[in-house]
Amino acid sequence: MYTHDIINLLKSFSDKELMRFFKFLKSPYFNNRSRLIKLFTVLRKFHPDYSVKNFTKKVIYKLVFGKAEYNDSTFRNLISDLLNSALQFLKQEGIQKSDVDSSFYLTQELFQRECFDLFRKRMALSKKILTTNSNINSNYFLNTYRIETDSFYVNLLTQKVLKKGIVITESEKLIKGIVHILHYFVLESIKHNDNLLQYSRSYNIPKNVETVSDFISIINFDKLISYIKNNSPEEVHIVEAYYNLLKAYTYFNDESYYFEFKNSLLNNTRQLGVNDNSFLHLRLIGYCILKITSGVQISFDVNKELFDLYRIYISNGFYKTDSSKYLPFDTYRNILLNCITMKELDYMGNFIKTHSKNLLPQHVESVENYSYALLFFEKKSFQKALNYINKIKFDQFVYKVDMKNLQLKISYELEEFETALSLIDAYKHFLKNNLLLSESRKILHTNFVNYTNKLIQLRTGSRKINLSFIEHKIQQSKNVFDKVWIQEKITEFNSVVKN
Repeated sequence: MYTHDIINLLKSFSDKELMRFFKFLKSPYFNNRSRLIKLFTVLRKFHPDYSVKNFTKKVIYKLVFGKAEYNDSTFRNLISDLLNSALQFLKQEGIQKSDVDSSFYLTQELFQRECFDLFRKRMALSKKILTTNSNINSNYFLNTYRIETDSFYVNLLTQKVLKKGIVITESEKLIKGIVHILHYFVLESIKHNDNLLQYSRSYNIPKNVETVSDFISIINFDKLISYIKNNSPEEVHIVEAYYNLLKAYTYFNDESYYFEFKNSLLNNTRQLGVNDNSFLHLRLIGYCILKITSGVQISFDVNKELFDLYRIYISNGFYKTDSSKYLPFDTYRNILLNCITMKELDYMGNFIKTHSKNLLPQHVESVENYSYALLFFEKKSFQKALNYINKIKFDQFVYKVDMKNLQLKISYELEEFETALSLIDAYKHFLKNNLLLSESRKILHTNFVNYTNKLIQLRTGSRKINLSFIEHKIQQSKNVFDKVWIQEKITEFNSVVKN
């Protein structure tokens, strides 16, 4: 079976895109080689899988060139040319998807050709499209910056200053341009530094955490936001939402900043674009998760808060962005865990049935099986849970640590203690050798494994384990995964011993 970059690319094409690409190749402006059209026509017959046994270079060559003897160099050149044409087609498609972006290519050409009257007309049209069709997001501010500053510099070259009013009007364009590029800077810098911080903490890269701290220390965001507020009050809601995000995480222990952040976001979701809604709602959720994991004092029911935030996030499809339509794995997992904490098992079942399909397709089956294993475990149907977990392909599974935890708990509940001890041994090696897990997460799961091991020793009659000591120690500990389950098992064992 033949593979090539063009094959992988064509697999992503819809039927409508294949039709447009065919028209693209037939256009003499873009292509004047009939062999290229013939090659595409042949490849198109194998769409979308391209996986049949006779899909080979020689078969393709014969279908394109007829009885001519196979020439590998000719074939490689032709297939490479088709790839270049496909990339050019996608570039053309991308330009046409955004009226504003494509308009900038045009106005740049008009400016260089000194067609200034036509330039102004096209720029005015771009401004109308931007204000009519766009949500207020960072791209909106970047495009508005370009419109205002480009218009200013064209007028500077072509207009005579006869009245002071002209200077004031033109100055306002430049001020708007400055304010909008600051909007863009504030939104993007907070967003990407925040993403870098979360990513680096998850994968234990301390140097990147220091980089974020250094960046924040050199920017006086208070003065920057104040300047933006004074010069762009009608568009300040998005900046305020991002600014409140920054304050909520900077002054983490003062929960009033969290609720300011929450109110500024929920009151303005309709004015925000899909990317900003997705990012900001995830950070709202992230604040509550950090409250739980950091062990600080909390003045509100944070698990109930999370449950409500997740329902808003899912019901509005805020997980969708311009770059992805799929529900993030980590968010999906956290929703399952929150449902378990809140004892919302009916909602959990409906959520799995409805939204596991919204995950990245190649992982849906394994994640769905894990989800049902988790659900049936909570319903105390341990054999059903084991049946589902046995369907998971571990090498392709994204939640490897979670799966090991669940496997161990199921073995314990089914009283398969030899299997559990074998799982513990493999689990310890996995934790020790996994470089992607942070030290804090390794400690969390190592403690879970050790306490579960002690529970098994108690259940199998060992007299070396002091139950009262373990009970006291785990009660004081903050670094144990699934601490509640372990405490429940200790309580159950105590009950049996007393009876």
